[in-house]
Amino acid sequence: MKNQLYPFSFHDILSASPTGFLVCGSDDELLPNADPACFYANDAAGGLTGLTDFEGLTLKSICGTHFDFDALRQNGTVTFQFNRSGIWCRIDKSAIGKEYNLYTITDISAEKKTQNQLAYLQKLSAEAEQTMEFGSWIWDIQSARYEWTEGMYKLMGYSPESIPLEKLTSATFKKNIHPDDIEFITEKLKNVLSYTDAYILEFRIIAENGEEKYLYVRGHNSIDEVTGHNISIGTAFNVTTLREIQSELERKVSDLNKSNEDLEQFAYVASHDLQEPLRKIISFGERLESKTKDVLDQEQGVYLSRILSATRRMQKMINNLLEFSRVSSLSNIFEPTDLNSILRSTLSDLEVSIQQNQAIIEVDKLPVIDANPTQMSQLFINLISNSLKFTKPDTVPVISLRVSDLPVAEVLKRKLPVDKNYIRITLKDNGIGFSNEHASRIFTIFQRLRGRSEYEGAGIGLSVCKKVVEGHHGIIEAFGVPDQGATFEIILPVSQN
Repeated sequence: MKNQLYPFSFHDILSASPTGFLVCGSDDELLPNADPACFYANDAAGGLTGLTDFEGLTLKSICGTHFDFDALRQNGTVTFQFNRSGIWCRIDKSAIGKEYNLYTITDISAEKKTQNQLAYLQKLSAEAEQTMEFGSWIWDIQSARYEWTEGMYKLMGYSPESIPLEKLTSATFKKNIHPDDIEFITEKLKNVLSYTDAYILEFRIIAENGEEKYLYVRGHNSIDEVTGHNISIGTAFNVTTLREIQSELERKVSDLNKSNEDLEQFAYVASHDLQEPLRKIISFGERLESKTKDVLDQEQGVYLSRILSATRRMQKMINNLLEFSRVSSLSNIFEPTDLNSILRSTLSDLEVSIQQNQAIIEVDKLPVIDANPTQMSQLFINLISNSLKFTKPDTVPVISLRVSDLPVAEVLKRKLPVDKNYIRITLKDNGIGFSNEHASRIFTIFQRLRGRSEYEGAGIGLSVCKKVVEGHHGIIEAFGVPDQGATFEIILPVSQN
């Protein structure tokens, strides 16, 4: 019935509401199988339940047999998804006198969607914690209460059922800290409120199952928006495997360094001690050759000549080994080095070889860089000697040495430290060259791409170059074209700091 003061009725108001209203008969608790008839339903009730006509329907026929009537009787409220509409609703029951009940139906689809998404994210988080072996906590410093994620429980060797949140305290956490680390951690946590930035701790625990673990902890301080208390929020990672790997790597590096030192010392001592007997063999061999040249027959002369040739070659290899071992012994001694001065000295040392080959040397002006002068001299001598050795017959050797700054884009491409400036030195010749498929072998010690009968050498010079450049935290590469020449590209940092 419409009121004279207003042009609408109470039914109009209920019909306009987005909340569904059902009025049914009383479901007396003494009659658990009671199925009260429906007397009234507004428009929203129809939309939420998926029904268009409620005449003759009961509460069970509206909600379905899977509806939990007992929970609604006991609690007065229940959440439920209607089959016909698929809408999740909250149904609240209110008594209207003794004969009727009002059932208020509220759409909670958005809330349910949020709950499902939250549950899914919590599931993902729990799986991530399990896979990556980490856990998180919130520590209320003023109330000394803790909250742990499932991952944190697992790290400590507990289950959420074994220690409920209300029983988590600092004592629970400290109980499992390794005895050798407890004093250090206790001292750190005393001053936790003084940390203005994120704090990092690393310590050992003994989990409840007796397993020893290394934890890497990163935390920060904040204020709880609800209680206003100071809280510390953090995450602990199980880094036991990483620490074991790190320890094993450190042990292997230490063993390798010792082995390298022993090898370098052996190479130097062995090479040095072998020099004297070789000098005697050569000296007496040359005397023998001089005194018996008219006595020995042709075959005997060939044998003696081969003995002397092999001995001289061995002496040269020993000298090269000494040079190679010296590269390591002089490493990490850097100073501002004028490469122009080093190159002038190198060209002076190679003057005879340059003149014999009638070689043309084209050189850019070089910069001053942090380097080991002795090793830079070894680098230039071996590179230029290599080009002078592998020349083509009836061709004037042309050796060019160019320098340029290394662009930032190439620094990034080569994954070099971006906080340094680099130079690129390019040495190019027009000699016999080589196939690029052999480029990786060219810097290997005692590796030769050409036979000894064609070109002299022990195959050690370019390995020295590689060792020098890498000792200066640089890169050396070789490119070749058969019968057209070789190119060596050296990238070096300007500063070693």
